[in-house]
Amino acid sequence: MKKDVIIGRGAEATLYLTKDGVVRKVRHPKKYRLGVIDDNLRFSRTKREKKVYEKLSIPHPKLLGFGDDYLEIEYVDGDVLKDVFDVKYSKLIGEHVATMHDSGIVHGDLTTSNMILKDKTVFFIDFGLSFFSTKVEDKAVDLHLFYRALESKHHKEFEKAFKSFLEGYKKSENYDSVMNRFEIVEKRGRNKHK
Repeated sequence: MKKDVIIGRGAEATLYLTKDGVVRKVRHPKKYRLGVIDDNLRFSRTKREKKVYEKLSIPHPKLLGFGDDYLEIEYVDGDVLKDVFDVKYSKLIGEHVATMHDSGIVHGDLTTSNMILKDKTVFFIDFGLSFFSTKVEDKAVDLHLFYRALESKHHKEFEKAFKSFLEGYKKSENYDSVMNRFEIVEKRGRNKHK
């Protein structure tokens, strides 16, 4: 009989590939937190992530089930984009982020590690830090995180990749205001590292 296999661990949750071929994301209790606070955090974060999945209109694994502290998600059998990154996907990623932002969702951890490439489609994954927001600041910070992730993981081509990403992001109805705020966020980030 096949057993569930751990396929990922993060600060918030453990990912299991079940014997049925489904990803089960479980937020385990944290012993260092007061029980009532821990339960509230785990349950509210799981509920928020479930709502994000339900509202997404970009390629992502389907939400198949949920409970108080777990989600069951479709397994996308592809390559983590970080491992097979090519600049040619950047514009498409920008278009998807624009769509996501325009629907009021901020990813919160926008990196090529949280994208899966399957059959030339880029699927977005791991919405554990995602939240709903219409604030330009939140969207600009999301772009800043992606910029830094490209710079860190794909440094040889990150400038070309980010330029292409922005070509796709121009699809956003808030492109100008987000880009104005992005410049401010970037300056804040650079000043922090001095």
